[in-house]
Amino acid sequence: MTVDEDADIRRKETASWFARLNQRKVSAADIKAFSAWRRVPGNAEAYDRMQPVWEATETLADDPEIAALTRQARDAASAPARARALFSDVLKPLGAAGALVAVLVVGLGVWSLSRPTSYDTAIGEQRTVRLDDGSRITLDTASKVEVRLGRDRRSVALVEGQALFDVEGDADRPFVVTAGDTRVTALGTRFDVRRVGSGARVVLIEGRVAVRDGQGSDRAWSLAPGQQVLTAAPRPAVAAVDVPTATSWASGRLTFRETPIGEAVAEVNRYSPRPIELEATEFAAIRVSGVFNTGDVDGFVAALTDLYPLRATRSADGTIVLSDSAAK
Repeated sequence: MTVDEDADIRRKETASWFARLNQRKVSAADIKAFSAWRRVPGNAEAYDRMQPVWEATETLADDPEIAALTRQARDAASAPARARALFSDVLKPLGAAGALVAVLVVGLGVWSLSRPTSYDTAIGEQRTVRLDDGSRITLDTASKVEVRLGRDRRSVALVEGQALFDVEGDADRPFVVTAGDTRVTALGTRFDVRRVGSGARVVLIEGRVAVRDGQGSDRAWSLAPGQQVLTAAPRPAVAAVDVPTATSWASGRLTFRETPIGEAVAEVNRYSPRPIELEATEFAAIRVSGVFNTGDVDGFVAALTDLYPLRATRSADGTIVLSDSAAK
């Protein structure tokens, strides 16, 4: 018996005992049998966790998502007669509340998938979360992911921003990241994904990943370490990438190597609520190199004004305006 099968049996037994013991009349035989069941390792903890579920049944019964789950679970459970027999006798006296507990138990897998766990960061914030499967997700500034860990697949939706994924290998459960129209599939690997328009930029650090874009069946790529693909480009293609530079944000650094000033300004602005406005647009294409702490707007501005004839002024709303110091 697998771990998942054992857990599923325990959940059903727990709901059955909880419903039986909450009837108006409980026999001495039931109490004796329950005492023996509770002594089995793991059963007492499972029973204790059922209490808040039971208390929430009246509130949940009116929830439209729960109602949909109830219908789905009932349909799924209609075929196996033994499953029906497990709950029917003990839940009938309890009416809707008892039925809801049974539905919650039967539909637990569906419920976990329909209610993803969300993680997000504010502007200038970075955060690393460890998932139940051992994988880690490092979120960049102003980013959000929604995680669903199922029995046959681990799914993450990158809603906005950027994230670095350090995936724990599991051949039976591929790790799938979606970012707009882009889908990245991996088993055990490290890669970086950033939302770009309706697509994404995918950078592979270790292992292998398969990247597919929903705009066409022929838009699929396989990446090796040190490669990237920008699916939002007019003609996406696999290309070499400087991984330390592309992923330096994960260690709190922004690394620019011959980066146009306009692009560097846009990148720095992602980490600060006080944006920089490059009024001197003639400087946008000039390339700059350097390493800066994420969020260090003042340090970045100081470097630009030292290297180039730019003047920095702060407006009333906190915006830093870079203008041509030679202009009249």
